[in-house]
Amino acid sequence: MMLMMSTVQMMPIKGIIQVDFEAYPPADEDWHGTKVLLDGLFQGISFDVGYLTQTLIDNYKVGTVIKGADIEPGEDDPVFAIGSILPLTFYQDKQQLEAFIEALLKKCCEEERNEIEEILKSQRTALMVNAKFANLPLQITGQLYKALKMDLLTERKENEAYKNITHLACLGRGYTRPEKRKKKKLKSSEPHVEYQAIDMEKIAESSSHVVSWKIADETLAPVNNSTAQDALQGYRSLMIVPIEGFLQKVDVIVEKLTE
Repeated sequence: MMLMMSTVQMMPIKGIIQVDFEAYPPADEDWHGTKVLLDGLFQGISFDVGYLTQTLIDNYKVGTVIKGADIEPGEDDPVFAIGSILPLTFYQDKQQLEAFIEALLKKCCEEERNEIEEILKSQRTALMVNAKFANLPLQITGQLYKALKMDLLTERKENEAYKNITHLACLGRGYTRPEKRKKKKLKSSEPHVEYQAIDMEKIAESSSHVVSWKIADETLAPVNNSTAQDALQGYRSLMIVPIEGFLQKVDVIVEKLTE
């Protein structure tokens, strides 16, 4: 069943195209498109992304995929975005869950590892996924967050696993600027990561822990007369967010993305 539809303009490399978007609960037909988005979001950590993809699809009640409208039979039907909140207790294969958590913990510094490990292994933690095309219009991302909040509040009334959530673990895309990288830092200092979208900035503000790592082969191309040394360096960040802090920020995020 379609949840919402919106018509927006997207700007590819050449020209402007008009795109109609529709939002649906994740389904098996979305497996490949969803995995492609998750592969991009979870760069730098090694675990079974295919298993996570299927788990998100199997637990679709707090989840939305954004797709193109009016796709003709036989045409590609890409997934432009997926948003989902998945209690980690929904992982059926506990070895898969342990491997996923360990992959995240390997990115943590020694000072924070124990605290983050305790949260990730809690029965009250959920994974929040927001993976999307880089040029997806902001208003569509805003609608994705709005749908996530509505689904989450509904499930909290009916499902103990969602009712008991105290923390969310989510990943965000970011980058560092050349001038920040050139400054000398202490070996243990965190990189100065800026986020590619306002939603991740707001979520980071509410986070109790943020862990970031460099994606060596991901850079944002320099512009004008800049050189390759001026390229923005890609990063990923793991954010641990108290659930109430997230719920308080959602309306602000939607407002910022749709204004």
